[in-house]
Amino acid sequence: MSKNSPQIEKPAWLDELQQKSWEPEILLSGIVLYGMFQAPDLLDRFYQFATLNLYDNSSDIENLVTILKIAFYWLTFGLILHLISRGIWVGMVGLSFTFPKGINKEKLKLSPTFEKVIDKTPPIEKIIINLEKICSSLFSISFMLFMMMIGAYFYFLIMLVVPILTFVWLFDIDDFTYTQGISVGVYALTILGIGFVSLIDFITLGFLKRFKWLSKIYYPVYWLMSTLTFSRVYRPIYYTIVTNFGKWKIALFLAAFIMISFFGLDKVGQRSIPGEEFTRIELWSNSQNVSNFSGYYDDQNDDFHSVQAQIQSDIISENTVRLFVVMKLGLEDSIRKNCQYDTLRKQLDTASFYVKNMCVKQFYQVLLDDENLGEQEWLFHYKQKTKQRGIMTYLDISDLEKGLHQITVKGPESMYRGSFAKIPFYRELSNDGYYVPPTPKEEEKDSYLKLKGVLPK
Repeated sequence: MSKNSPQIEKPAWLDELQQKSWEPEILLSGIVLYGMFQAPDLLDRFYQFATLNLYDNSSDIENLVTILKIAFYWLTFGLILHLISRGIWVGMVGLSFTFPKGINKEKLKLSPTFEKVIDKTPPIEKIIINLEKICSSLFSISFMLFMMMIGAYFYFLIMLVVPILTFVWLFDIDDFTYTQGISVGVYALTILGIGFVSLIDFITLGFLKRFKWLSKIYYPVYWLMSTLTFSRVYRPIYYTIVTNFGKWKIALFLAAFIMISFFGLDKVGQRSIPGEEFTRIELWSNSQNVSNFSGYYDDQNDDFHSVQAQIQSDIISENTVRLFVVMKLGLEDSIRKNCQYDTLRKQLDTASFYVKNMCVKQFYQVLLDDENLGEQEWLFHYKQKTKQRGIMTYLDISDLEKGLHQITVKGPESMYRGSFAKIPFYRELSNDGYYVPPTPKEEEKDSYLKLKGVLPK
């Protein structure tokens, strides 16, 4: 403590709480871990809802969700280590009470060589004290890493994403000109450079703050980063850890933390297959043209539905296919532009939902085995099972032959080269080429006589 620092008298309740800190630590670790295990699924649901209904730029929402998931994973990992360490600590405390004398070397009857090994074993009380320090440090570091991830995202959100989006919105920019692109690029590199300088200072444990001439230049950057990354929340933990543990160990740990987190940004994305980033299977493809995504079918997936289109099943025995296409906020501008929605609303003296339905008809194209089925009759539909807004149409396949077929959903070719969804299904037939729905069996005439013996008198 510096000479100018005021002396603060420690209250008695704080001293007692410090001695019993393990109790709230274990309680909080258990409660937080329960929520952490559910957080990734909730974030995935939020991502689907936000990209469909709230925000048309899915990459920004995905970045937020990905960083939050990585932050939750770090917090979960740290709290699991904390609980394991506390478990060992509790066992050591109980063991020291049961056997206060510790190791009885006389009963081991070891040779002098191995007795030296036992002599080097620290007393159980010292192990308990060291474990106490480790457990409390793990608990604090876990929340520090969590806040660091959240703070880093908010820095780039406030300093990079929001200004660029505001610039695009104010000047109504569809495509950047050369000058605009250069200006935005220089600004982005400046913000990234400031973040990189702060990152170097953070990993080197305040190396840039040690020089008087440099600290005056660096202080405004430091103040900006402290404000935007919420470092005031975890700064006491950071400096306490830095000044009480080996500096090279802390620097190595922080460097590993940052490298793993950057690696996780690419791996912890929106993936339809759990563990896809870890598989070593190479002769397998998730390409749209050769795969069969279970989210396309109502009867196969209850958790992860397609955000493009869905039908009732991958095996169709009926004569009708129910095709549901999800409406997304990101496509509304294209739909409006394709049918000149604003102009039609002014010209046509009719209800707005008729104009909306007409625009949808003109926008979406449905192909069956690469054959365009023409304009479909679409109905607006809210799917209770998937909690998705969209449109539904019914495709007549009564004349479709048995075998594997594919439904393709596309937009106007002038706007979109590829397709939104390619849904394979198998057409199943019976009774020599066409499907006859089963008829209910007629009750036999003597059914009453069969039940007569069991009816109450």
